[in-house]
Amino acid sequence: MTTDPCRTPSRWAHDRLVRGRAVTTAFDQAIVVTASDGVGPTGPSRFTWLVPTGWEQGRGAWGGLVVGACLEAVQQAGVAADGADADGSQARPVRTVTAHLMGPVLAGTANVEVAAVRVGSSMSTWSARVLDDSGDTLAEAMVICGQARAEDLGHLASVGTAVPPKVSPWQDCPVIKIEPPLGPAFAAHLEFRPIEGSPMSGSAARVLGWIRLPDQGPWSAVQALSIVDAYWPSMYPTLPGPRPMATVSFSAHLLVDPHDLPAGEPLLFQASMAAARDGFTTETRRLWSADGRLVVENMQSIVVIR
Repeated sequence: MTTDPCRTPSRWAHDRLVRGRAVTTAFDQAIVVTASDGVGPTGPSRFTWLVPTGWEQGRGAWGGLVVGACLEAVQQAGVAADGADADGSQARPVRTVTAHLMGPVLAGTANVEVAAVRVGSSMSTWSARVLDDSGDTLAEAMVICGQARAEDLGHLASVGTAVPPKVSPWQDCPVIKIEPPLGPAFAAHLEFRPIEGSPMSGSAARVLGWIRLPDQGPWSAVQALSIVDAYWPSMYPTLPGPRPMATVSFSAHLLVDPHDLPAGEPLLFQASMAAARDGFTTETRRLWSADGRLVVENMQSIVVIR
């Protein structure tokens, strides 16, 4: 347990609908994808993504943005295949996403191809691939969407063994602005309130801090599953100087209905590195609500580029 006093749409609408109200943030605008083919029985299968500038991490777009674009395309296809709720959102909510990020997604035009791997009676499995203009695959994701089930086992939500860290309220933690040249470009679009694990601080391989979008409204599944990738790798506090790194494997599970999160409030980020070998590390990341609910659990393989 960590304790720290915190010192330091239309048919394919671009606006996200949350309980009947359109919510658009700079992040949502950055992951807009537009159907570029006809709509089949399982929705559009090819989308165009105008990858924006200013969201880079190194040469390519921040991995969280790439995951977000894949999820956005899957959700649009899912509305056609699975139907929509009264507020226009996908009837089968996103539950998990597993992604592999093979190469940098450069600013400009990219294509996102979506396919229904299987559409069952209550669960759908989708694949999404991000391709450049030459057709090379830069990233791929598998997304599971499913209806609620096992309602008689609702008590399971309170018997998990994960324990939230004890920290100061987010209001007591100052915002630390992160931007070039000391940080990646994408970080300027997020609000960080670090608590523990500053880069090159000589502390243990763990990171703790609050996180949200500066224009955060009601949380969405895409936002929560993407923003878990925002903080620096938990190896960073142990290093004597900056090193370029990249996430190559990403698996995240959404464990709370985003509609049940307080609108506008940040989530608590927690990460720790379990082990490393030959420049490849394994890291577990979690997002917690302010009232102690585990919102997202994420495992990543992060590679030291050089």
